[in-house]
Amino acid sequence: MPAIACRRLACALLLALPLLAVAADETGKVVSLRGGALERQAGAAWEALAEGQAVQMGERLRTGAGAVAVLEYPGVGRFVMGPASEIEMGRNPRDFDTAMNRGALWMQAQPAAGGRAAISTPIAVAGVRGTAFSMVFGEGEQAVCACTCEGQVEVRGVDGSLLSVPRGQYVAVDAGKAVPAATTPSAPLLAQTGGVFEFCHTCHEVSAEPRLKPDWR
Repeated sequence: MPAIACRRLACALLLALPLLAVAADETGKVVSLRGGALERQAGAAWEALAEGQAVQMGERLRTGAGAVAVLEYPGVGRFVMGPASEIEMGRNPRDFDTAMNRGALWMQAQPAAGGRAAISTPIAVAGVRGTAFSMVFGEGEQAVCACTCEGQVEVRGVDGSLLSVPRGQYVAVDAGKAVPAATTPSAPLLAQTGGVFEFCHTCHEVSAEPRLKPDWR
């Protein structure tokens, strides 16, 4: 079942995040890195990145098994890569479609007026306009979750099925299946631990009313 798949990988909501103020620029940077390595593909090899280094649109990036990396692209938004993640950043700042092959990726998006941002996976695509959300692959990459933090996220399955996911809700999509007809509240998942969800705990206090830590940035 989709809800069970999502609990197993502990997909979590990141609540009430303020949107970034950004300006048009195609070069981003590594804002912070903790717990391991962040690398970018350079031809057939991978090279290590450090805090403060520049990253470009269209680059393929990956994190180590325990690493969490924060990237910021002016004119697009801020990205948090969870452990053991691999992504290819978007190439067009007005239609910023980032491909996620594995792992967990959270985006705090503020595209330019009329712009769009999305995270694409082989299972589903989540598109946003001025909002924040996270997506997390399931075990064996057989499920993906889309969790809305602010605004509204439109999730599209490979079969064309659509679902709008409002703030405070999530949806789990199984590989090869249509997007479910309804969403599920996300806050209860914050009480769970294990797997990629651990990187959310660096930002959240787990309580009856989940909230961001004062120093979450």
